[in-house]
Amino acid sequence: MNLGPLRDDALAQARADAAAALAEADSRAAAVLAATRERGDELVRRARADGAAAAAIAGAHDEAQARRTARALVLAAERELYEELCRRADEEVFALRDGDAYRTLLEELSATARRQLGAGARLDVDPDGLGGVRGSSNGRSVDYTLPSIVDRALERLGARTEELWR
Repeated sequence: MNLGPLRDDALAQARADAAAALAEADSRAAAVLAATRERGDELVRRARADGAAAAAIAGAHDEAQARRTARALVLAAERELYEELCRRADEEVFALRDGDAYRTLLEELSATARRQLGAGARLDVDPDGLGGVRGSSNGRSVDYTLPSIVDRALERLGARTEELWR
């Protein structure tokens, strides 16, 4: 039985779902960042006005504080967006468990684990609350649980995740 088309369909659906989630995250990120930048700009404008009336040192101190506050707001918004991306990615990958292609995915993950660890590897297939596959053999182990797969995918994105809100 050729499972390639089924796997391809499942992967295409997962990619489409991920693209949709990223597009929605992009939209939300743009809105949150626009509001945050506006708030930051207002803080900087207020600090500049205060600085003109105050002594040069006090004004410089206020402006620096406003910039730190604005930066902290931007960083907090970015962190919130990243956490939302992680949450949605987890939701999407766990939704795979409800589809027909999930059994095929488990078979592929099991085969990959056996290739890496050997035919005698102990596999934990679809562990409670995690999904996916974990395996071990002779002190070596692999983790293809769904959260682990999502974490590695997000790690590979690295700094490119910042492009979502820039």
